[in-house]
Amino acid sequence: MVSNSRKKIKGVMFDDTPMGLLEALFVAGGISIALSSAPTLFIALASVGFALKADDRAQRKKVQSSFDYLKRHKYVAIKSFPQKTTGSVLTDKGRKRIKRVLLRRALESPVKRQKKWDCKWRLILFDISVEERAKRNAFRAMIRRIGAVMLQKSVWVYPYDCSEHIALLRQFFDLPEEALRLVEAHSIGDDLALRKHFKLL
Repeated sequence: MVSNSRKKIKGVMFDDTPMGLLEALFVAGGISIALSSAPTLFIALASVGFALKADDRAQRKKVQSSFDYLKRHKYVAIKSFPQKTTGSVLTDKGRKRIKRVLLRRALESPVKRQKKWDCKWRLILFDISVEERAKRNAFRAMIRRIGAVMLQKSVWVYPYDCSEHIALLRQFFDLPEEALRLVEAHSIGDDLALRKHFKLL
């Protein structure tokens, strides 16, 4: 099985890499998933929709390797359950890790644009300490990916509703609302250059 092989659980595509497997367990089981009712890892995975071919040794070896990686790095843990069974659950570290992976993926998706501009500017104002240079740079990179344009060092502007992305950015960078604000304005002064940039003329 090649490393980029992908499967689907509950409409979500994932691969057989460690993070792909972690995502599959997270999506299939919610906050945590116990693989206690099955005698093997592979039967347990099949019970949540990850079917493995019985004769595909390469696939089984890759999945086992990914699962071992998750255990070794404490993303999953072995736990005892009633009726003398044992299973695997996502640890706090595992949940935090996959949530960040999913958040980053959501942030990389494009902002949905209205068919017709509503003539409102979205001002993105953030306050991240200069001591946190890496965090500031990463935040700016994500704001650029949205398509926003910098007006001042900590003020960016965008013409379309990006409130969902801003909420995701607050979660991703662990920023309180006062450190990352989204303000809508009908007028920001001379905006001819911005209208040309966003092709709104």
